Amino acid sequence: TGWILILAVLLYLPQFLGAYHSEVLNQVGLFILLGLGLNIVVGFAGMLDAGYVAFFALGAYIIGMTTSPEGFIAQKTGVWTFWEALPLAFVVAVIAGVLLGIPVLRIRGDYLTIITLGFGEIIRILAGSNWLTPYAGGAQGIAAIPPIEIPGLFSISGPDKPQKLFYLILACCIIAAFVATRLKHSRLGRAWMAVREDEDVAEAMGINLVQTKLLAFAAGAAFSGISGAIFAAKIGSIYPHS
Repeated sequence: TGWILILAVLLYLPQFLGAYHSEVLNQVGLFILLGLGLNIVVGFAGMLDAGYVAFFALGAYIIGMTTSPEGFIAQKTGVWTFWEALPLAFVVAVIAGVLLGIPVLRIRGDYLTIITLGFGEIIRILAGSNWLTPYAGGAQGIAAIPPIEIPGLFSISGPDKPQKLFYLILACCIIAAFVATRLKHSRLGRAWMAVREDEDVAEAMGINLVQTKLLAFAAGAAFSGISGAIFAAKIGSIYPHS
């Protein structure tokens, strides 16, 4: 009964608060989605990832490159809808999480933090570099990202529709929280927590450290990529400093 009441309040909240406070709630919701993913890497698996925002950027840029007429992929294949581009943003973020995890498998503590921080900075600098300007827009970024639309019905994002976007972000947060909770109590989640407590003992008990760590990076990156994708569609553009 308590959860039903909380859900009912959340569903009514945007209509009560108005457009401005709904926009604030949307930003909070995106950070919650980010936090749920980061909690898998840091909280469950105990790996302090200081470059986690890089996956957020990748998800946002994939949306820009596919859904905006200015985007590199859209110019080659035609403009995608948000729903067509979202799976690609998800996959790219997961692959990036695995690629980040591979070289840092045997690194722990402060050294892992420094390397992941460097990864985040590399993504930010590459996004604004002249080298990737034909693909990511460089310092000019990618503009004209269309709002999220329910096919054949109405758009649910854009500067004048924060109250509608709230429900999409709320749904994503509920799904992410459910997935994270299920993972925590699964065999994989217990393996993550064993690695967090002591990697050597976990390995001695038969836990595959390579697979376990890579899955943590991939799962965390997936949530971040989805959050970045929604962020890009919400503001209608994406820049290196966004």
